[in-house]
Amino acid sequence: MEEKNRQDKGVRAAGGWAAVAAKLRNAIDTGTHAPGSRLPGERALSEQFGVSRVTMRRAIAELEGEGLLRVARGSGAYVRADMPVRFQLGDKVRFTKDLTATDANLTRKVVSAREVPAIADIATRLNLQPGEAVLEMCLVAYADALPVSVVMRSCSAKRFPGLAEKFTVMGSFTAALKDYGVADYWRRSTDITARMPTEAEARLLQQSRLAPVLAYAGEDIDADGNVISCQIGCFASERVVVTV
Repeated sequence: MEEKNRQDKGVRAAGGWAAVAAKLRNAIDTGTHAPGSRLPGERALSEQFGVSRVTMRRAIAELEGEGLLRVARGSGAYVRADMPVRFQLGDKVRFTKDLTATDANLTRKVVSAREVPAIADIATRLNLQPGEAVLEMCLVAYADALPVSVVMRSCSAKRFPGLAEKFTVMGSFTAALKDYGVADYWRRSTDITARMPTEAEARLLQQSRLAPVLAYAGEDIDADGNVISCQIGCFASERVVVTV
């Protein structure tokens, strides 16, 4: 019984600091605490959120670990001046909903689009035969003028002819895919790992090849479970925070 009580207390404590971290994270994302600003002191924040200083300290440590805050010993906690873009990872991946950035305009640009024979890995991901025609679209996402991600999005050229042009006009894959009968779609899986960027990725992200990126690969499926596209790309690790 004592062990169960200790576990319950641990769960409540975790929920407490997690809830405080979520509220503080939202305040940062919405600009209540501006980039570069100093947060109120630990005691003031504890009173504001109605929690102990230990709980408040744990919440601040969480946001520091995410890269949202910079804690200076003896000075306090500061919102990072170069606020990263937040990417919410879930089963529905939508650019306009899953990427957020304080005081930044988020856009995407098709850098290149071409039809090519599917290599073995892409064919497997799309459930196609090797050599079948696929549409490869290289897209770069920007927070204002700063690139935050680059991705190669591939799909069947036969099923989605002209998709790159439709996306350029509509500015949304969700809207463009409806013209092909795809009313909705979901992310089947996403694998994320850290690695060094390729020369092309570093150039498109406007960063050093010595700075690591968060590489990812995933597939999207329609309501019938059919794979409609696969995406292989990377985030600039210093500019993006991935939230699961």
